[in-house]
Amino acid sequence: MATIAQREATVRVSLSDTGAIVAPTLHGVFFEEISHGGEGGIYAELIQNRGFEEANIPPGTTLKDGFIFPPATPHFSLSGNAVSDWKMEWPNHGEFPAWTVHANGNAAISELRTSNNPLNDATPHSLQIEISKADAANTADVINEGFWGINVQANENYNLNFFLRGNYKGQVKALLVAQDGTILGSCTSQVNNDVKWRKYVGVIKAQKTDTKAKFVLRFDRPGTVWLDFVSLFPQKTFHNRPNGLRQDLAQYIADLKPAFIRWPGGCFVEGITIQSAPDWKATIGPVEKRHSTYSPWGYWTSNGFGYHEYLQYCEDIGAAALYVFNAGVSCDFRSGTFAPDDSLQPYIQSALDAIDYAIGPVNSKWGKLRAANGHPKPFPLQYVEIGNEQNGPRYAERYNIFYDAIKAKYPNIKTIASMGIGDVNDFTLKKMRRVDFADEHAYKSAGWAMRNFEHFDKYKRGAWDIYVGEYATNAGVGAGNMEAALNDAVYIMSMEKNGDLVKMSSYAPLLVNTNDIDWPVNLINFDNAQSFARISYYAIKMMNENRAGINVKAVVNIGSPVIKKPAFAGGIGLATWDTKTAYKDIEVIQNGKTIFKSDFINDLNNWQFVRGQWGVNSSDSSLQQTAEGAQQFEMLKNKSFETYTLQLKAKKLEGYNAFIIPFAVKDSNTFYRAHIGAWVNKVGVFEKVTNGYDVSNISSTVNLPDSIQAGKWYDIRLEVGLDTVKCFLNDKLIMTYSEPVKMFAIAGKDDKTGDAIIKVVNGYGDAVETDFDLTGFAGSISKITQTTLKASSLNDENSFAEKNKFVPVNYSIEMKAKPLHLSISPYSINVIRISTK
Repeated sequence: MATIAQREATVRVSLSDTGAIVAPTLHGVFFEEISHGGEGGIYAELIQNRGFEEANIPPGTTLKDGFIFPPATPHFSLSGNAVSDWKMEWPNHGEFPAWTVHANGNAAISELRTSNNPLNDATPHSLQIEISKADAANTADVINEGFWGINVQANENYNLNFFLRGNYKGQVKALLVAQDGTILGSCTSQVNNDVKWRKYVGVIKAQKTDTKAKFVLRFDRPGTVWLDFVSLFPQKTFHNRPNGLRQDLAQYIADLKPAFIRWPGGCFVEGITIQSAPDWKATIGPVEKRHSTYSPWGYWTSNGFGYHEYLQYCEDIGAAALYVFNAGVSCDFRSGTFAPDDSLQPYIQSALDAIDYAIGPVNSKWGKLRAANGHPKPFPLQYVEIGNEQNGPRYAERYNIFYDAIKAKYPNIKTIASMGIGDVNDFTLKKMRRVDFADEHAYKSAGWAMRNFEHFDKYKRGAWDIYVGEYATNAGVGAGNMEAALNDAVYIMSMEKNGDLVKMSSYAPLLVNTNDIDWPVNLINFDNAQSFARISYYAIKMMNENRAGINVKAVVNIGSPVIKKPAFAGGIGLATWDTKTAYKDIEVIQNGKTIFKSDFINDLNNWQFVRGQWGVNSSDSSLQQTAEGAQQFEMLKNKSFETYTLQLKAKKLEGYNAFIIPFAVKDSNTFYRAHIGAWVNKVGVFEKVTNGYDVSNISSTVNLPDSIQAGKWYDIRLEVGLDTVKCFLNDKLIMTYSEPVKMFAIAGKDDKTGDAIIKVVNGYGDAVETDFDLTGFAGSISKITQTTLKASSLNDENSFAEKNKFVPVNYSIEMKAKPLHLSISPYSINVIRISTK
């Protein structure tokens, strides 16, 4: 195998050649109720289904055959008033999600969910407990499992509240019980035949630790009781606030020093139907009087972390509030139900009222309520967003109505317009009369940021700024590895160098409970007892902590190594996706000589069949894959090639797509591939596969000259070079992929300290010897520091077991000569600060 010579680069920085100002608001966060990020996450409540309402069907839906269905009304974005056929699987957790009863010894107990004499209209159901037999030695238990267990820590106090009424006279003991039955702590309440609802309060001090404990209410007398709104909170919350936030998760976010927090969504703010969308007014006031909301991500949230708590958290960590409200439309990717255009006034008024609650004077209607809730001072609300991920002319017209109403009353509030999922687009913008910020959502695959470093450079500037409301490298990077972090860092640099246009950004999703993963890649991972931040978290933190005030000119020149290491060394394979396909006459040619030729009739043992149903057709000596489904794959055993030509014949038998030719195969789950006939037989594209099923585009798609016809043999040829692959169909070149440049640098000046800040990403697997040619400095250089975040492999990740394995490390650099020379580590993100006297 060829060896690689050292790669070299030069970064020329001119501190006197200034460019765009970098907005101090560039880095914020976006919190949405997804993957139990709030309920069972940052919201510190330990009891699941505390109000016994989680068996309810979401408003505006009906349940049939295990699915919930929206009303059969037109979809907002479908032409001709078409109705969506969307439906959602309903997870049947019974009438008592998270709750069970248990009789100890000879006790007898039964449970019933009832709407008889409810506590209030926000919690119309309660748990009726019938204890027909119990005494001090034979007790009856009502048990809550928490959110995948309750994290109980020794010597910590837990605040208990519950409501109870009924024909019962005796003690009710509240217990925290370990997995092995050990009582970790308890407190006792005396009940005296309460005919009316009564609130009971107590404190449980834990004597021992168990991260998977359960909560128990234990009864030692016969009787009938009704139980509602059972709540258990750790006393230690973020800033020790009652009804507060889990310390570790809230601190992770605070440590990012976000300029703003976008809330509550995302898809959450839209709802699965317009009737189920959240209402901020239902999220303020006493927690037991707050109506629950069904998240589009498949669970109920109690709204304990509501509008007031959100605004308070923004204030606590010094972030502006960016409130997103519903524009009278439910999620486009779900039911798309909506309020008619002539019925928008209640939605407009709700938005105005929310602004009033946040910043209105204490003598206004909602400002007065804010003061009554303990906060007479206005909250830091500075931005509002009109809807989420809607787009197009119909949404634009609706946006204009909201915009005019908001600006008429609150001219200083900045408004944000949705652009759907994807780039800022004229399809939406051209009907909007005025836009402060356009919200671009950018979920990209591995390598996209490096191939598109000039993405924002190419934007036509307009009378609006860009907010990248949701971004992430979330395909082809596992659960979020070093490759994701490198690409995220490059994407951030592309935003920063376009500071005249891109003023705000926020990664998504922010939080994931690893017991309920909706998206494969999230920033902060946690379960009920522990948490860790992905490498991308530290990349964002580095970038924000070292955000320049103004860009300065930086030019990168990267030399090619004298001897290149083949970029696509590895094996070959055959694959399909939702298609039955035949392959034959596979041949590998190197330097004009055939070094492998298939013979499926006599030598099938050369191939490893990983996924699918593969068999030989003796009539034409082809190998056929005849199973339905994605990612059917086989590979040539024990063969590896560096630079070569792969040629074969392929015939589509039936199905939606056509041919997939894997190359650079490392193992059965890791390879590149040429996909001919992707997107239902329309395009060609080069792809990267990791973990067997994670697919990311590594090239732009190209339109096929013609659709692949079933029953016809096609000649396919891949010319695999040192760093370029060419794909031919019937001797016609259809697409080419070359390894992108993988080293990037920008520079800027800290407007507070005067420091020069150079940010460098090395995505190569080898160090790059780099000279930094520095000009335009006033005075002599007095101090150089380098902060580096690196890993030895693109697949490296932080984890619960090794939370801080990949974090930034600081170094002091001595400048021994000019230019400054540094060896930039492989797979690294670097910030170099240069101070002058």
